[in-house]
Amino acid sequence: MFTIKSDYGLSEVSYDRIIEWARIILFEGSRLKENFYAAKSMMKPLGLEYQKINMCLNFYMLYHLENAELTKCRTCGHSRYKPRTDRGKTLVAHRKLKYTSQAHLNCRGYSCHQRLLSI
Repeated sequence: MFTIKSDYGLSEVSYDRIIEWARIILFEGSRLKENFYAAKSMMKPLGLEYQKINMCLNFYMLYHLENAELTKCRTCGHSRYKPRTDRGKTLVAHRKLKYTSQAHLNCRGYSCHQRLLSI
């Protein structure tokens, strides 16, 4: 379900509605989590965390490492954040990249492989 959410850019509300519909169809006692938050919290102990990195609206740069403090793109000059509304006090980035390091994935794969061998 996470892959479908990611591939089609579904919001959390859309995801929750699909899950709600699927739970009606599935048999009683199915192990499908009731919403996005519950499913996401189930994934955390598996070591599938990711880091959110802000990126330029036009895909020119990442606001990461030495560029983490910049508020405008060096190439196109576009603002990093969406314009604030009267209600919103926090800065919201135009685009975000979700990054999981390859080393972290390799480590997880190795530990899973070791567990399989021990069974």
